[in-house]
Amino acid sequence: MSNRFLPLVTGAALALAAFGVASTDSNLYSGLAWRNIGPFRGGRISAVSGAVGQPGVFYAGLPLGGVWKTTGAGTTWVPVMDSVKEASSVGAVEVAPSDPNVIYVGMGDMITGGGINEGNGLYKSTDAGKTWVHLGLDDTRQIPSILVDPHDPNLVMVAAQGNVHAQSETRGLYRSTDGGKSWKKTLYVDNQTGIQKIAWAYDHPNVMLATTVRHYNAPGAARGFGGGGGGAGSAGTMLFKSTDEGVTWKRIVSDDLPPLSGRTCVAVAMNTNAQRMYLVGNFGLYRSDDGGSSWRQMDASDRRVANGQGGYNCGVYVDSKDPDVVYVINTSSYVSRDGGKTFTGFKGAPGGDDPQQMWIDPTDSKRLFFGTDQGATISLDGGQTWSSWYNQPTAQVYHISVDNSYPYWVYATQQDSGAVATRSRGDLGEITPLDWLPTPGYEFGSIVADPLNPKIVYSGGPGGGIVKITYPNGQWVNVSPNVDSTLALRKVGNQPMLWSPTNPHELMAGFQFLMATTDGGKSWKKLSPDLGFPRGVKPPSEKAPARPGTRPAAGSTNEATSDEDMDDEEEEEGVPHMQGPPSPGGAIESFSPSSVDGNIIWVGTNNGLVKLTKDHGKTWDDVSIRGLPNRARADISAIDASHQDPGTAYAAVDYHNAADYKPYFYRTHDFGKSWTKIVSGLPTEQPSGSFARVIRCDTKKSGLLFAGTESSMYVSFDDGDNWQSLMLNLPNTSYRDMVVKDNDLVVGTYGRGFWVLDDISPLREITPAIASEPAHLFKPGDAIRVRRNTNGDTPFPPEIPHALNPPLGAIIYYYLGSKPSGDITLEVRDRSGNVVRHMSSAPIPPLAEPPAPVPDFWLEKPMPMPTEIGTNRINWNLRYDSPPAFSHNYEISANPGQTPASPEGPLALPGEYTVVLTVDGKSYKQTVTVRNDPRSPSNGSALRAQHEVQMQLYECAKEAWDGYKQVSAMRTALIDLKSNRSAEVAKAADALDTKLAAMGGSAGGGRRFGGGGGGAPAAPTFAGLSGAMTRQLSSLDTGDMAPNEPTRNACRARCKEMETLTKSWKAFKSKDLVTFNALLAKNGLKPLTP
Repeated sequence: MSNRFLPLVTGAALALAAFGVASTDSNLYSGLAWRNIGPFRGGRISAVSGAVGQPGVFYAGLPLGGVWKTTGAGTTWVPVMDSVKEASSVGAVEVAPSDPNVIYVGMGDMITGGGINEGNGLYKSTDAGKTWVHLGLDDTRQIPSILVDPHDPNLVMVAAQGNVHAQSETRGLYRSTDGGKSWKKTLYVDNQTGIQKIAWAYDHPNVMLATTVRHYNAPGAARGFGGGGGGAGSAGTMLFKSTDEGVTWKRIVSDDLPPLSGRTCVAVAMNTNAQRMYLVGNFGLYRSDDGGSSWRQMDASDRRVANGQGGYNCGVYVDSKDPDVVYVINTSSYVSRDGGKTFTGFKGAPGGDDPQQMWIDPTDSKRLFFGTDQGATISLDGGQTWSSWYNQPTAQVYHISVDNSYPYWVYATQQDSGAVATRSRGDLGEITPLDWLPTPGYEFGSIVADPLNPKIVYSGGPGGGIVKITYPNGQWVNVSPNVDSTLALRKVGNQPMLWSPTNPHELMAGFQFLMATTDGGKSWKKLSPDLGFPRGVKPPSEKAPARPGTRPAAGSTNEATSDEDMDDEEEEEGVPHMQGPPSPGGAIESFSPSSVDGNIIWVGTNNGLVKLTKDHGKTWDDVSIRGLPNRARADISAIDASHQDPGTAYAAVDYHNAADYKPYFYRTHDFGKSWTKIVSGLPTEQPSGSFARVIRCDTKKSGLLFAGTESSMYVSFDDGDNWQSLMLNLPNTSYRDMVVKDNDLVVGTYGRGFWVLDDISPLREITPAIASEPAHLFKPGDAIRVRRNTNGDTPFPPEIPHALNPPLGAIIYYYLGSKPSGDITLEVRDRSGNVVRHMSSAPIPPLAEPPAPVPDFWLEKPMPMPTEIGTNRINWNLRYDSPPAFSHNYEISANPGQTPASPEGPLALPGEYTVVLTVDGKSYKQTVTVRNDPRSPSNGSALRAQHEVQMQLYECAKEAWDGYKQVSAMRTALIDLKSNRSAEVAKAADALDTKLAAMGGSAGGGRRFGGGGGGAPAAPTFAGLSGAMTRQLSSLDTGDMAPNEPTRNACRARCKEMETLTKSWKAFKSKDLVTFNALLAKNGLKPLTP
């Protein structure tokens, strides 16, 4: 390290050491909240079930996505198991047929290829998913199948796979007769074999079938779709039958059956006295008509009815009315209506739905439920029509990125659905289907937008290529260097691809070489030698590359070993081709060009190596982390260069494929000469896995780090010396990637789509000292001047999938060390010290108006400032205080729960404002910068012209309101005088009231913008002018514009009328009121005061 960097690094290290004595008080950021932004394109479903007798109620389970419920037959879905924080990978869901309130959920998805997908046993709900109780069976790890007796919700059968990386006696079939309070294992093969499928006929549950499969791999060995042993192996695959509802079992061995192998599934047909049975596997479909004594193969020539995807999916299901109607699943689903003799396509698409599970209502065979790789879909008419899976924010994404648009788009590669892009903010008040795109990229790899032109996007493509996508027409072309086979390139399945932060023309992609293009993919050059070999090992001469998607034999170097290698469209779920030990030659799994020095690039490989160049690829050093256990199985899943110090970088090391589920994160401050393990505060034994997925350092604050693991999100304020949870309102899921975008932290998950932590400014400001302060006002990030909703007509109905926009305007965070003794206030002041907005913790009284003529769920409920101990959040929507009005309306462009009452105050101009928080008599100040919407068509002078007219109307409207209130108070005082015993006083009071009525006007007229007497009166009144000016104020607020001349004339006319009326009011008070008060004095009465 050069001497010129030494003082900087040493000073930073000393500061961080002093700062990192202990973890930071989590109350300092307790008010921050994550926001899910979709995309609303479903992810892979691992379990399905429906409620018998409730046609609209269904439940879907996801790997690392929890359990979701619909009460409208798929119209909308909501998560119902987020209260369970320990695990989220679901293997089975079963609703008790006799009691729809009773639901059993088995944790742990049996497909373990891209992760471990493990769970912690069984959960039960007795209130239709509102609350959950853990029933034990923790060490079962994966539960792929559950059955509940048709008449007794307490009689439960659970199939357990067990630990894929350990020989375990917890495998087998468990039976409970007391609703899960106690269990008895009734079927067990050995410590390597698990139960994968159990089935019975609803009308004859005494007869059961169960299939088994080997579910054990030595740590680091090859792994198949079903979790262990590979999808096609024969070890452990057996068929069993019970005739006493699972109490005892007998293995079925028949000369009619071929040798069973891999993943198999079974079904028992209703209305056959449990004699009709079906068995399917990679050997085809077999049927028995005598309870399993004899079997025959059905439609042997149709390979669609076998497990065409190995062990990735498997299933056979029988119609609950007709035993000859049978369904099987492959890339699509197929149906036979002649008992399996012939099949036709039932549901699917050329790309394949890849159905995973199916549920048929045992009492209504037209009620069908498919769980597919694209999401959950329901039919109530036997498959004629289906609900959409474009309403489920359960995407399973790998790499994410953001572009430089405003609002910025978030891009990702999504499991089995291709690439996807979603805007971080929608123009219609929320993120709607108009704000996301199915991008023509691939499901694996990376997708990044051109930093200079966001209409050009590069993505991983079919066959391991790289495609260039050009919008608005979305055409794409292959620009990958691996089109040239002479390069003999190898790569991981989730290939990294990034733009240089110092050269916006340079796009880099990781193979065994670091490749770069500066001309949009027209040409590529190597920035490195083969980086997949450790120091001292010379790479062999390059050979012709293997067919994309194939794993070379042990010792070959044509294809890198990776936990998520996947290039073959016949393979799914990121499952690696692991047919032997890892190749000695790895490939680039992650890399990070430095934003401090463009010559510095850090590279991590999928075989545990870290390489570094300080001269943009001319020379490279092996700076691998010393002391890594089992380095060949270490995956440097993420590496991130510091944005402040060129010698600092951070690495995430993933060991889960070696059966090590603990987190490994590292830090270097000396260009990789030494690495420090930084894991203090991180859990190590979470049921769904604690292993490292990603680490990122903040772009602005040195030492502020973020980490994602297989189960949780974390933050460190002291350069990784201590970690603490950043889950806040996040669900348990796999956190695969993240990006710091300006003041936002964007996260991509495997199971719950994208999440954004809006404005992380408080995290950058936090110090331990703040926790001892009575109160603290954090400096807000810059606020963008945008309008809530630009729609001008009917809104989307609430059933249309949508996500929340970020809070409007400035997000203001403040910390309270204790409960304040009184109301707290917050004021926003302009440069001149004028109060623009006033907020308080005092209760806000409801509007004293008739109920709105729309359902209340549309309306925004004004909320006082929160006063919770810890950090609180409130937003200033960049508007002045709302002007007073006689009645309020609500915009037709509504959003559920976010439609404010109109009229609103004008938008503040761009510039700097002062925020003042007052707590228990002490004030705290910060500044906030308001920036204009970069898409605005108007310049500063136009905005100022608009604002000038709006403020004239705003102030005049307030004057009109004050005038009306004074007139109204005086008229109230005249009521008694109009019936005074003195005829002279009564007559004078009546005459005075007539004049006051002419000036004040009527506050009636129904619910209108501003209300006040309907249309423009013949003679101006305070009420009429108030309504007219607030209506004009609202009409000027639809967009950024300099008012045209008719608008200015209308404004002048209203203000002129107000000026005339004000003069009349002053004349009235100086003449008419004085005369009347003299009469009152003459009669011994108190004078009136305005």
